[in-house]
Amino acid sequence: MHQRVELRRPPPADDRVNIAGRLERLPPSRFHVLVCAVIGAAMFFDSYDLALTGLVTPLLMKVGIITEPTRAWLISLSLFAAALGSALSGLIGDRYGRRRLFIANIAIYGIASPLCGFAQDYAMLLALRMLTMFALGMQIPTGFAYLNEMTPRLSRGRFQSVVALLVNGSLPVGALVAWLVVPNFAADEGWRVLFLLSVLVLPLAFAPRAVLPESPRWLASVGRLTEADQQVAAIERSLEQHGVALAPPDVLPPPARDLGWRHLFSGGMRPRFVLALLFQTCHLSAVFIFSGWLPTIIAARGFDTATTFALSAVTFAGGLLGPMLAIALSDRFERRYQLVVASLLGAVMGFVYPLQAAPLWLVSIGLALTTTIYFISATGFAIYVPEILPTGVRLRGMGTATLVGRVSSALTPFAVSAALVRLDNPLLVVTGVGLLYGVLAMAFALLGPDTAGRSLEALEHGGLAAKSAGVSGQDGAS
Repeated sequence: MHQRVELRRPPPADDRVNIAGRLERLPPSRFHVLVCAVIGAAMFFDSYDLALTGLVTPLLMKVGIITEPTRAWLISLSLFAAALGSALSGLIGDRYGRRRLFIANIAIYGIASPLCGFAQDYAMLLALRMLTMFALGMQIPTGFAYLNEMTPRLSRGRFQSVVALLVNGSLPVGALVAWLVVPNFAADEGWRVLFLLSVLVLPLAFAPRAVLPESPRWLASVGRLTEADQQVAAIERSLEQHGVALAPPDVLPPPARDLGWRHLFSGGMRPRFVLALLFQTCHLSAVFIFSGWLPTIIAARGFDTATTFALSAVTFAGGLLGPMLAIALSDRFERRYQLVVASLLGAVMGFVYPLQAAPLWLVSIGLALTTTIYFISATGFAIYVPEILPTGVRLRGMGTATLVGRVSSALTPFAVSAALVRLDNPLLVVTGVGLLYGVLAMAFALLGPDTAGRSLEALEHGGLAAKSAGVSGQDGAS
């Protein structure tokens, strides 16, 4: 077990409530499980919607709603909408709170995505998909940032990985549902049913505050200490009512106050933010190349629709295996080292996969590559990137990095479409995944801090202290 010992210090006058220390002393409990379940269930449907992009495009082309040129525009404009949502999530979530934004996004997505099932033409489908992806772009960074702030350091990795399991589990579930639904409906009905199923997320928009409270860490970071104290006290009372004995809290430094954009670009935070940008760019592009286009790539290899969906469903099972591996490993060993090794494995398999022709090898290596990709999602996207950024600008940092990543990934459909037309072997598209993960392995090795067993406040103050030393002690608000 990789753990770090954090030093106690006397509490400063403005930190009498010791929000971080009280949150860190809470043992994993029913409260954490409920928060994890609500966030995970909501984000399951978000990721299910992402899986639909690759699953329904061949069906939409068959019924004539989209064509080869408009397919690339549908995917790319939807990704640009998600990128805009990611950028706005940082501004809104860091100013107005995590809970409000998360609940609002559930409502928007739960209405817009099912309406896609009623689209009568390309224009209507495009407008609804852009609205859906706009909400999705805000939801994913918000959910992971929120859960990071609610869970104690020694179990943070496991809780985040469980949510990643639910999120990434939507890939094989989506492929399986498509395999079961599409053959049993008319050509113009199956894809509509897949979209209509998204309405099941709407009840989560009414989650009570007792189950999904505002983040006390965020409240403390914006100076609302009384509210933060009340939130933590309510959690403590709930645990004590269920017979949980709470140990005296360690005194931890409070979240830094009045942080602005420039803190992401200064001194000790700069390499962390650059790593976040590189991670989102490389990883999201790799995900959309492989997961988003896999059914189309397999179909271009000459397999029929039923075989394509069957091979995709088995390959996408790695969306479950990767987070399960992260649950077992994320809190046991240093996460940065795990990400370096996983990225190197992804690079190797990205070059090996296109060399396969037999369905058995396509499925075997594809499953291994998908497992690696979604282990990196669980450990990097869900845990590592949120925890290396300060609470006061966590969502702005994540949202900006996701914006850059989504804009980059939005360009991939044009490159993939062009490659599918020109390449004799369409599987060679996957070599791009290998290149991207090679870059990412170097980025983790050179830029990332060690995080396992450290509180968010220790990570934050370590980065800001290095920043202050690097900019002549200036650490004011911006």
